[in-house]
Amino acid sequence: MEPRDWLLLLLEEDLDPIRIQKGMFLFAEESGARENELYEFQPYNWGPCSFRIYDDLDGLHNAGLIERRPVPGKSWYRYQVTEAGRSLARSLPGGNTKAADCLDQIKASIKGASFNDLLRSVYEKYPQYATKSQFQA
Repeated sequence: MEPRDWLLLLLEEDLDPIRIQKGMFLFAEESGARENELYEFQPYNWGPCSFRIYDDLDGLHNAGLIERRPVPGKSWYRYQVTEAGRSLARSLPGGNTKAADCLDQIKASIKGASFNDLLRSVYEKYPQYATKSQFQA
């Protein structure tokens, strides 16, 4: 599995960039997946960030595997898997592993959390990634 394969599996839910970044970060920290399957993160404006995720989102979108919808009044998109992406995701080999179970738990937690609660939770567990954050709450 490649990091973008796990990203595609995460996007079964309709997610914004913060939830995508934090979801993939938590996956990198907690899943036990092999290092070559994970994104690398650095502290940034809203906590842990991997700029490679944005490149992969563009690639998945260009391949017709995810759709992106503009958010009125904002400069960012929400992302969700397309039917073609869902079909590809079902064929990925990581679907029945401990890492996939971990990703399912992460999806549930990031989808249900408010923006503030999500960032607080990540910063409490991984304070070294909050050093450059603009988040104040």
